[in-house]
Amino acid sequence: MLTIFAWACCSPIAQAVERFGDAENASELEQRAISVTAVQRGLLSLAEAASGEEAFDLYRTYNESIGTWLQVEFLRTSLDLSIAATSASDEEKFRSDLGDHARFALWELDQNISHLDESIAEVEQAEHLRLIQVLRSLLMHARITASRLSTAQGETGL
Repeated sequence: MLTIFAWACCSPIAQAVERFGDAENASELEQRAISVTAVQRGLLSLAEAASGEEAFDLYRTYNESIGTWLQVEFLRTSLDLSIAATSASDEEKFRSDLGDHARFALWELDQNISHLDESIAEVEQAEHLRLIQVLRSLLMHARITASRLSTAQGETGL
């Protein structure tokens, strides 16, 4: 019995390690992705139906949203890799990458939110304004998650 206990405690069994908050952060990013996709479809639909300056503004908002959300998706992938790491060295590398991705995603989110804030005062069409406001809210929530991930990686020394 003592041999089995020693083997179980000391053998290098490969297993993934999920840290406190990982599942919540992953779930939040997944839920936001679903909602952002719906908003992006709405923006694209409006852009395709609009003309002139309004179409340009809608396409710009759509494109910026796609670029920003791509960074959030990279963040989610980095989180998934960190959770699935099966060795301490892999986890350390993935957690370090996660912190870097989180900081960059924060920058992208801040840039997009700032552009949306500027657009809100200029938008005249009600549906366009509604979509911008919903998108801004979703990005703010994603920002909270990215900030949490950035801070968590910094606290662990990674």
